Amino acid sequence: MTGRLILAALLMLVAGGCGSSGSSECQDYGNLFNSPSGLILVEGEHPTGWSRPDCFMCHPVGDIHCTNRTGIPTLDMAQVRAVVDSLGLASCPQCHGINGVQP
Repeated sequence: MTGRLILAALLMLVAGGCGSSGSSECQDYGNLFNSPSGLILVEGEHPTGWSRPDCFMCHPVGDIHCTNRTGIPTLDMAQVRAVVDSLGLASCPQCHGINGVQP
């Protein structure tokens, strides 16, 4: 029983360091193209998740890429979601860089 409580507490701590509110709403980080590094993640703009290889721990697939905030009218978010669904975590570096994760 004590082990389960410790595990639950650890999971809550890990989840608390993430950017997700835990809701089923689309995560909104605004237009990432407007940030200094654009879509590419850098440590200064992504300190909590820097070097963490499991992007979906904090950014659940159902909560990302659901709204086009780029200002690019031809960006097909359904196609972006299809790539993520198909490639999983391997799709993240294609747009967001390696996030400090060594291959």
